[in-house]
Amino acid sequence: MIKKGLIFCIISLLTACSLKSNPISVETRYSEAQQDIKELFDPQKNLPKKIDYYEALARSLKYNLDYRIKLVNYALQAGQLNVAEFTMFPAFNTSGSLYSRNNAMSSFGTTTTGQITDVLNSTPQTLRSARGALSWNILDFGLGYVRARQQSERILIAEEEGRKQVQTLTQDVLVAYWSAYNAQQLMTSTREFQHLLNQSKERLVLAVADKTIPQENILNYQAALLEGNRRLVQLKYKYDKAILDLRHLLDLPPDQKIILLRPPAALTHAQNLKNLDFKKLDAISLTTRPELRGQEYQKRIAEFGVKTAILQALPGITLNEGWNYNSNKYLINRLWIDRSMDVAWNLLNLASLPTTYTTAKIQVKYEKLKRMALTITVLTETRYAYWHYQTLSEEYAIAHKQTENAEALYTLNHNRELASLASNQQVILAKLHALTSRMDEDLLLSDLSTALGELYLSTGSDILPVDVENKSIPELTKLIKDNFALQKVLDFNKYIDNTYATLFNKTNNTQHLTVATKSEKFLKKTNVHKIAITNIKKQKIPTQKIMASTKLTAPTQKASTTPDLTSSPYTVQIFGSYHLSDILNLQSKLPIKQNSYYGQTKHNGNDWYILTIGHYKTAHEAKADMKQLPKKFQEASAWVRKTNNVKWLA
Repeated sequence: MIKKGLIFCIISLLTACSLKSNPISVETRYSEAQQDIKELFDPQKNLPKKIDYYEALARSLKYNLDYRIKLVNYALQAGQLNVAEFTMFPAFNTSGSLYSRNNAMSSFGTTTTGQITDVLNSTPQTLRSARGALSWNILDFGLGYVRARQQSERILIAEEEGRKQVQTLTQDVLVAYWSAYNAQQLMTSTREFQHLLNQSKERLVLAVADKTIPQENILNYQAALLEGNRRLVQLKYKYDKAILDLRHLLDLPPDQKIILLRPPAALTHAQNLKNLDFKKLDAISLTTRPELRGQEYQKRIAEFGVKTAILQALPGITLNEGWNYNSNKYLINRLWIDRSMDVAWNLLNLASLPTTYTTAKIQVKYEKLKRMALTITVLTETRYAYWHYQTLSEEYAIAHKQTENAEALYTLNHNRELASLASNQQVILAKLHALTSRMDEDLLLSDLSTALGELYLSTGSDILPVDVENKSIPELTKLIKDNFALQKVLDFNKYIDNTYATLFNKTNNTQHLTVATKSEKFLKKTNVHKIAITNIKKQKIPTQKIMASTKLTAPTQKASTTPDLTSSPYTVQIFGSYHLSDILNLQSKLPIKQNSYYGQTKHNGNDWYILTIGHYKTAHEAKADMKQLPKKFQEASAWVRKTNNVKWLA
């Protein structure tokens, strides 16, 4: 009976511990989907009915999920680095135990003469012990350091992937916006086209019934009407697809109705790129393309792998120190410290060192070859993008002339009809040809904007800001618009010249060079470019805490829109850069915005942007107020300057 009961208990226990898969129910999945949709689209509930190109870019940066995934990946890699850093620290282990038995641990012994001794108690029935031990493996420290360095390179790779996503997003928005706008405009003009087709179909019915009209003329007329109707169907599909692509990039509901405003004028005509400087284009592309920079970081990781292979073949030395306590009242010393040094050497790792080392070196060579292959690919892509744009430019010029010719032919036939020298069928066919020619030209202009986006993507340059999480859509739209204007983004030739000068310009002006160098260090110190983690953690870390280390003391002057150059010819410059986006990013983080100004000067023949605090009548007043600034500003780039030769922007 007892045996059966025991078997029953065992079976019941095993049955209770068994696991069973639990698939998601339809109700649960639908509820989760509804919650996802709410989180996706609620931030854009107050979407305006009309948006322009710059706002479309701003919304794509702010809400596009693919870009936000890259930001999360960057934060994830940064968190992994923090974990890797902890592996370099010594291990501190604590342990404790409570031991109890139902009777005393008694023993006896015998003397050398064989006599039995009295019963002895050496351990009480209840015993407590505790230990805290510090252990540091020197080999693990070395390996942890190398792996932490490798993880730091992976952070940089994640940053380059984020840059790549922004650049791809810029091109995709350009293509989708222009295609959707073009199709939108054509759809509004197709009402006349549709009306003309309906009229033509009615005339076709009459023409078929008229036996005096040659059959060949009727068939040609019918073929033209069918072609026009087919083009109308194609256009409707292009519009629907383009507007859906744009909604996806802006993270909008698929059925959201939006009206697109006209793109910038620079995108509505072909640019003359025949004199493009390929040396500058190649230099920019090979320096800034995220793929090349990411591959260089992969090569660094492989080089650290060589060091890892060597370290793994070394003996491991572990240093130990422990603090002990035991409640045994029979012990003379209940508290004591012990120390030890352990050496362990896996000789198999030593034996495999030649193979491991060779494999690690091959990995370095492999990553270098991949970088070289990417270099060829990048150079090829720039040429392909250029010739694609040039070919489409020539084709667009021809299409424009064809449109002019078709419209002139329609005008001629229309006038001839009024003079009874041409039939109504000829006029209708000419009108259909003129409308389809205009559609072809507009669609080709859309393809031309796509090719221009490929050119910008091939350079690898950053034309959009990265600090977007804490900015509103109007602020971000204005920042993008200012950035485009000052970097000459919409004129590709000027953009290449400006970007090249920014990246490779050398100056003999020691003072300005020092300021530029300090400004770059200050940017790194204030984390202007390293904001991905801040973006992800913004709900947990308020902006005030982030900027606590760079908080400014308010100057005593009253706020104004721009400095008074006549009565206050001095100001305190706290930062300078070739990029206006750096200035705007830093200014947006300053707690005292009403007393900060930014302007434009020239530095070695190129645009140089400065950020200043206050305006003063004398240099002495400016120096006195500058001393109130935090040391970070004083040590970075703060200095008193005159306000002449500065074009104040805001």
